[in-house]
Order: sequence, then structure tokens, then C-alpha cells
Amino acid sequence: MGMLRRLTANISLDLRHGRKIAIASDLINSEKLDAAEDIVNSVLGRYPANAEALHLAGFIAHRRGDQHRAVELISSAIRHAPDNGLFHFNLGNALLASGATEAGIEALQNSTKLDPERADAWINLGLALIEAGRHPEAVSAFERVLEIRQERDISLAFASALVGAGTMRNEPGMVDRAIALLESKPKSGYERHAAGVILARALEHRNRFSEAIAQYQALLELDPEHVGIRNNLARCQIRLGLADEARQHYRLCVKAAPDKFHAFSALLAGLNYDPDLTPDRHEAEVRNWEKQLASPHYPLNPKFANERDPERPLKIGYLSPDLRQHVVGHHFLPMLEHRSRDRFSVVCYHIGKKEDDMSRRIAALSDDWRHLHGASDDEIADIIRQDRIDILVDLSGHTSNTRPLVLARKPAPVQVSWLGYFDTTGLATMDWFITDPYSSPPDQKQYFSERLHRMPHTRLYYHPYPDMPEVGALPARRNGYITFGCLNNLAKINTQVLDLWAEILAASPTSRLLIQTVALCDKLNLERFRALCVERGMDPYRLDLRPAMPLEKFAQTYREIDIALDPFPYCGGLTSFDALWMGVPVVTLEQQRLVGRQTLAMLMNLELPDLVARTKTDYVSIALGLGNDWTKLERWRSDLRPRFLRSPLIDHRGFAGELERTYRFFWKTWCMENPGAA
Repeated sequence: MGMLRRLTANISLDLRHGRKIAIASDLINSEKLDAAEDIVNSVLGRYPANAEALHLAGFIAHRRGDQHRAVELISSAIRHAPDNGLFHFNLGNALLASGATEAGIEALQNSTKLDPERADAWINLGLALIEAGRHPEAVSAFERVLEIRQERDISLAFASALVGAGTMRNEPGMVDRAIALLESKPKSGYERHAAGVILARALEHRNRFSEAIAQYQALLELDPEHVGIRNNLARCQIRLGLADEARQHYRLCVKAAPDKFHAFSALLAGLNYDPDLTPDRHEAEVRNWEKQLASPHYPLNPKFANERDPERPLKIGYLSPDLRQHVVGHHFLPMLEHRSRDRFSVVCYHIGKKEDDMSRRIAALSDDWRHLHGASDDEIADIIRQDRIDILVDLSGHTSNTRPLVLARKPAPVQVSWLGYFDTTGLATMDWFITDPYSSPPDQKQYFSERLHRMPHTRLYYHPYPDMPEVGALPARRNGYITFGCLNNLAKINTQVLDLWAEILAASPTSRLLIQTVALCDKLNLERFRALCVERGMDPYRLDLRPAMPLEKFAQTYREIDIALDPFPYCGGLTSFDALWMGVPVVTLEQQRLVGRQTLAMLMNLELPDLVARTKTDYVSIALGLGNDWTKLERWRSDLRPRFLRSPLIDHRGFAGELERTYRFFWKTWCMENPGAA
């Protein structure tokens, strides 16, 4: 009888407690947090292990912004009731609000396992996975939401996940699905802005740049001061070859927020497309960047603990966002393969977002690999200092996703620019720029803040992609006419270049001009560019304008080209290497600055100075002369690749040795100029 009485009393207490929990829940929903907390505390005063009360106390803390206490209380509730999906859901929300993204994702995953029908848990999980860059998993989460509750409008988040996943996996169908989803569900208010941003990004990924530009322009009409949108607009314009328009927008970005969105670096890089750029104006632009952004970070009196022994083994650091499937990553690889491991150790600092198979190959060939995407400039510089790097080599300059302000902080005794950039960084903290006698003749110092060091033969070497096809027969023999061609970025093909090419076509009435580039994937831009050519007197029926091909098929186009025409003032780089490797001679116009001398340096190393024009008249004459001598073209077509193999341009082992001797020279110079204890 006594046991029954005690059992009844316990049941009565539980029911009374349950009513209090229900009342507290209603008060929370009515935003009466103080009253709810009083009730919850009264329950916990008598039952400190009550899971429901602990959970509500944690939820109240979460609503008040005290995430640390929220996590502590809800975690305690889960220890007492580990199978409650709602508890795990709110723990995940509190963890995410505290910035613990991965832990939050884990908690939300537990919630979805315990309660697979909880749509909100799947939604928040999808959003967190986007935040973590785990877009394919986010897509799966949102697809589960649609299975549970088809009426929930998750189109914005779902589209964002689809774009991220499609880009990451190189699956265009996912990006197209996002575009269709956004276009089918127009938004208003804030959601209109968010949808426009995601849609514009998706259109960019699908090379539909004109449509992306229209989206960005519409967004700017809603918010003319939005620097990020303007920056993205300029980026699309560069991709379409609209360099003048892009520079105007980059200048507005710089004026509004010089330290954001890499607009200042993009402006400096974009100046190289300008055929009217003078040395004085170039220097003024670089100095303006340095004054506004770089010089505030210069250390007053940098101290280095590195041992000042000119002959000891050295620690080389390489800094780049492109240590991945990228022209820089691909061409950097041979230097790691042929380095002297006993004399030089290597640490790679990858500041790009993506890691891929190429990243893993580079990491395996390095002594240490640091993936530092998301770290601040100060954090990256501190890591480099802690690693005691002797020579820090920057491989990116002012290209995309670069971090020049890390170099402004001078984290290493010797800092060097090489490989991925073709111009000065403008940094007083950069010691050397690696070049060669052809890229930088004696008058080049005026363009650089760095000291120039000329390698004996070339600053660049060629690393053919493994699937490069064999050299084919001369296309002119098959076609009955000469095909001139260019596969460069469309921004390099300015109106002065087109005028010269129109002159060549006019003087060679049976010839054709083939241009292939990413910007021509955009149908609207293709027609704009065709009209630009026709305005200059080119017969549209003699123009073969093509969108870019996948990388593995890219070089096949050179089997259809007899003579490559180099643009100016920004000449070809890898495109010229590829053309010459495929047996296609490249006619180039000598320029003052290094950015216009890359092809010239290749030709001089191949002992082909006759392909270098000193004037525009010479350029036309050389192109026409080649077009009239098919026998010579055939001879070069069969001889260029063997000539490459005899040249310094493909001697990777020899170049690696020269580069390491260069590093040793830099180090000895620093030791001599900085004697004494650290």
C-alpha cells in the first residue's frame, strides 16, 4: 500500500512538472523569456536533471545570445535524453550561432537521424553545409526537405548549394538546375537581391557572361553603392574582353573600398590590357596602390632569427592561390620534382579555396604543405615567420585571389616574385623579381620596385600537358588557304590588334582568321565581337570564331592553324608555348614592358628572331611572308618540337639548378647586406 502511494505521488509530480514545461514553452513562443525562465528554474530547482527543463533553459540562453551557456545546458539535456531529436536540433543551432560550424553540423546530422521528418533540421543542416563549403552534401539535405515538405520554399538556399556543388564537381547540369530554379521563382525584397547574386554567379560559371552582367547591373540599380556587386560586374567584363569598361568599375570599387574584393589588384593587372598605358601612368597607379594598401603594413624594423650562414641548407616557401589544377600549379610541378632536397627544403602555402589532385601531388613533393584559405593576412604572415622561411617566393602577384599584403608584412628575410605574374608587385618589401635577358632588357628597371635578377636564358619554361597531340600536317595543304589564329584571352585582342589583323587579311584575300577563347562561349558577346571585326573591314565569312574547348582538347585547334598571331601590348604566355610546341610559328610585336615580351623571349630561346616584329609594319610583313611560303611553314611545323627539346625552354632539370643557384645568390646577398646577430 505504501509503495502504491509513493508511485501515485511521483506520477502527480511529473504531471505537474509537465504542465509547467508546457506553460514555459508557450511563454517562449510569446517572447516572454523572463517569465519562461522563472518557471524553468523552478523546475530545475527541484529536478536539476530534468532533460526538458535543461533543454528549455538552454533554448532561452540561445535566444538571448548566450551561446556558450546554451550549448552547456542543451548538452546536459542530451546526456539525460540522448534520443531526443529536438534537443540535438537546438544544440546544432546554438553551436552554429557560436561559430562552431563543424560541431553544429554534427549535431544537426544527429537530429536528422533521430527525427528524419524534421524539415527544419534538414534546412539548417543544408545552410550549415553551404557555410562549410560542403555543397554536394547540402544539395542532398535540401532534396530531403523537398521529399518531406514540398511546399517549403527553399529555392534560394537550394540554388546556392547546387551552384557550389556543380562548380566543385565540375557538373554543369547542377548549375543549370540552379539557374532554372531561380528563373522559375521570381523574388521580391531582400530575396530578390539574394536570388540575383546567386543567379549571376551561376551564369558566370556557365560562361553566360552577358546575362550575368545584366543581373549585376540590375542589382546595382537597386544598390549602387554595393562594391562587391560592382567588382563582380567588372570581372565579367574582363572575361568578355571589355577591358576599358571593367577598368572604370574597378576604379569605382577602389574609390569606395580600396581594401575589399581585390579590386585594386584587379585594376593593376587589368592595366596591362591597355594599349595606351604609359610608363609614368603605370608607375603612378602602382604607387597609389602601395600608398593606400601596402605601406601601412610595412614593418618599421623587421628582425629575423634566421641563421646568417651563406652556405647552409635553405628553407624556401612558395605562396599562391593556384597550387591546384591551374597553369601555375601545372608549371610549378617540375621545380619540385627536380629540386635538391639536401640543400633546399620546401614549404607550400596554398591560399586558394580548392584542393585537388594537383594540390595533393604538389603537397607530396614538398616537405610541408599549409592550406591557409580563410586565414587573415596577419595569420598567414605569422605562420610563415614561425616556419623560419629563408626565401619566400610569391607565385601570384596581382592575379585572382592573391594576398600581396601578406608580403607587405615582410614575414621572410628574402622575398621574391616569380612564375605567376609578369609585372611589379609595387611592394618595397619585395626584394627580387626573377626575369631573363629577353623579357627584361637593360631599360626595364623603371617598371619595377623589385631588383631584377636575370636568369641566363629564360624566366619561364614549358611543361606540356600529358595529352598534347602530335603535330599534324600543314592545314594550308589540306584547305588550300592560310589560316591565321589566336587562342588568347579576348581582353588582349583590343581594337589596335584587330586593325592590324584586318590589314593582314586584306592583303591575303584567301586567308582565314580563327579565334578561339572562353569569351566566345557567350553568344551575345560572340555577335558583339564579330560586329567589331566587321567594322574593321573583315569579311565575316572569313572569320572562324569559336568558344573555348576543354583543356584536354584545347591544343587540337593548333592542328587547324598555320600561323599564330600574337596580341599586344599583352602578348601570349602559355598559348604561345602551346602553339610553338604544336609546330605553329607565332608572329609577335616587340613591346617595352615584360608583359608584351613573353613570346619574344620564347622565340629568342628557340633561335627564331625572324618572327619578332619591331614595328607594326614589320608584323604585317612577317605574317604575309610566312603565308606565302608554305614550304617554310611545313619545315617549321616538323622542326619546332625538336627545336624545343634542344632548347632551355624544356630543360626542367637545368632550370631547377639555375633557380636554386639564384636562390643561393639571393641568400648570400642578404647575409652580406645584413651582417651581425639577429
